[in-house]
Amino acid sequence: MATTARDHLLAWRDEFPILATVTHLSAHSTGPMPRGARDWLQRYADEWSAQAEKAWGGWATYLLDHAGRVGALIGAPWESIVFHANVSTLASILLSAIFTPEGRSKIVTTDLNFPSVTYNFQMHQQLGLRPHLLQSPDGVSIPLEAWEQAIDDETLAVVIDHGIFRSGCVQDVAAIVAMAHARGALAIVDAYQTTGCVPYDVRRWDADVVLGGFIKWLCGGPGAAWMYVKPSLIEQMEPRVVGWFSHARPFKFELDMHFAHTATRFATGTPNIAPLYASRAGLDIVLAIGVEAIREKSLRLTQRIIDMADTRELQVKTPREPARRGGMVCVDFPGAQRAERKLAARGIMVDYRPRTGIRISPHFYTTDAEIDHLFAELDDIRARPETVRW
Repeated sequence: MATTARDHLLAWRDEFPILATVTHLSAHSTGPMPRGARDWLQRYADEWSAQAEKAWGGWATYLLDHAGRVGALIGAPWESIVFHANVSTLASILLSAIFTPEGRSKIVTTDLNFPSVTYNFQMHQQLGLRPHLLQSPDGVSIPLEAWEQAIDDETLAVVIDHGIFRSGCVQDVAAIVAMAHARGALAIVDAYQTTGCVPYDVRRWDADVVLGGFIKWLCGGPGAAWMYVKPSLIEQMEPRVVGWFSHARPFKFELDMHFAHTATRFATGTPNIAPLYASRAGLDIVLAIGVEAIREKSLRLTQRIIDMADTRELQVKTPREPARRGGMVCVDFPGAQRAERKLAARGIMVDYRPRTGIRISPHFYTTDAEIDHLFAELDDIRARPETVRW
């Protein structure tokens, strides 16, 4: 179906100045900056400039409100949300709360997971943690049977990427969570690759922990991530990586640690307020549109990409079934890395990853014509390989 005036989501294009000059098909990476992000950053600067340390009253209120907005997006109460600079830091804090050398020691993860979190597990091996890395048979997905065979009574936690960054595959989180719980293991979901593009509800998953951030589909900038912790588990966890914002009464500066009764016990030190302000504009847009509407358009546009890749006999490394496909399509062919550089020089934003090829991700602001433009330019580049250099 061609883009028509009925595609009301295109009304949001004016909120993203870069779209006037660039074809942005890389929502899976750094999303385009909303016009409103500049206003939020200016507000932060004005508050800091005018109030100095007194600005903390308003900033503390902002953190609670922002947590509520993230909660509305994923089906969680504000008390279950904590912010940090990135998911890797949150994962290390979480690990300090759940792993003890005398307890369960096996972590089940996969060779398709985003590796940053896995590095944390590797660095704890000297303390007795045992990462168990499931190997994908096709570079696209992990069979459910492999999860079931790997999860046992020694498993401390299962780490599930809702959307796989190497393929765009959406995994059956609820099924894997159920497997983990059946063996007494925690279920940790990394939803960074899908939040804002694929609808989900953390309560329906029954996940114990969900990690995500703002830089991709939520059109935020770097330095702002979040973690959800199941409310019934919060006060059972006492992280060893802590700071003054982990305390129940941070501004009383008590010498003994008394953990906050909410997920802020995982907050450690001073929050990174500026990136969290910058993330508000994109989050508000996604909430206003609704992830269900974004998903409907995303499935149509990703199918268009698959069809155009098939016409050119390019290798599609993304599931074709809509339910198993996120917002990204991975396309590979000889010379893909060089072609990606040429596309960038022509003002088309996609990216290349080893074992993956070119990753292409439209979003709610994308037109059909932009996808057509991508493939027209790619046709020209592939027809003239002598112009493409390493």
